[in-house]
Amino acid sequence: MPPPIRYRKGELIGCGAFGHVYMGMNLDSGELLAIKQTILVLGLFIDCFMKAHVKDLEEEVKLLKNLSHTNIVRYLGTVREEESLNILLEFVPGGSISSLLGKFGPFPEAVIRTYTEQLLLGLEYLHSNGIMHRDIKGANILVDNKGCIKLADFGASKQVVELATISGAKSMKGTPYWMAPEVIRQTGHSFSADIWSVGCTVIEMATGRPPWSQQYQEVAALYHIGSTKSHPEIPEHLSAEAKDFLLKCLQKEPDTRLDASELLKHPFVIGGEWSF
Repeated sequence: MPPPIRYRKGELIGCGAFGHVYMGMNLDSGELLAIKQTILVLGLFIDCFMKAHVKDLEEEVKLLKNLSHTNIVRYLGTVREEESLNILLEFVPGGSISSLLGKFGPFPEAVIRTYTEQLLLGLEYLHSNGIMHRDIKGANILVDNKGCIKLADFGASKQVVELATISGAKSMKGTPYWMAPEVIRQTGHSFSADIWSVGCTVIEMATGRPPWSQQYQEVAALYHIGSTKSHPEIPEHLSAEAKDFLLKCLQKEPDTRLDASELLKHPFVIGGEWSF
């Protein structure tokens, strides 16, 4: 077992409901780290919400330990302190896709294509290893300074041990605007739910906001996505290839969506001419 990483915590670079993310430095190699820190002790007790979050973190660590792919954030180690759990991860300097949208506005189609191809490569790797991400969205996709994307935040992810049980997995994991209809209805949660979220993320990159968000607040969006027979609005300014790609992702029936390997061959991704 390798010795624990010696590190020093630096500036705060992000925060959420249950913890903070800091920049850090490996005191032996000089490598910069991202430190995902969750405070475990709230006064004299840990409430049920925190216990559930810690369980998600433990699942995240278990998954990340065994993953190795260019488009997935690299896990470096875990340090348990008296009042906190610290997950040490590869530091990705560019921030998330959602933060870049806030800085630069909607992306041109060439950038969307580049990021989407890498997202699909990361998902193809996960799915081939029996892992559903279950929370694909701009905020969970990091970008380095060379435009290489890294899938992050595996707290909602699940590894399927027996593939035969996939279609029967019932859970409502994810974020409303990006969630597949079958996930909201809790009729099943398969790998194809990630593909629906890819389509929603492409819309997010093309418009600067997630689908449905202009018409519905989150709770109303849940009801609408779960009950409507239509897909999110396809941005008019996109090319025919991009629109067709989105339609392939946003099929209402999970079984009719293409998988990540098939989508990697789509003309939108490979940059080929679309023939009518």
